[in-house]
Amino acid sequence: MPFIVGSLAAMIALIGGILAKIDPVSCLTRSLLAFFLGWIAAQLWQVILILVGQNRGMEEVHEGKTESEKLPAA
Repeated sequence: MPFIVGSLAAMIALIGGILAKIDPVSCLTRSLLAFFLGWIAAQLWQVILILVGQNRGMEEVHEGKTESEKLPAA
């Protein structure tokens, strides 16, 4: 997924540079920078989502244990 996001960012930067009639070296440099920034941003976003998912899973586990402890013994 990060590769796809980085590629889309690079393509958008490349198309924008071509339409703005920027010299080719600068256009390629900007698209390469956009690729790496998009790739890093997507990696960070995945890490954040994984951490949030783990925290929610841990809360459900803790809530389940407290409910079973509150029930009276049969």
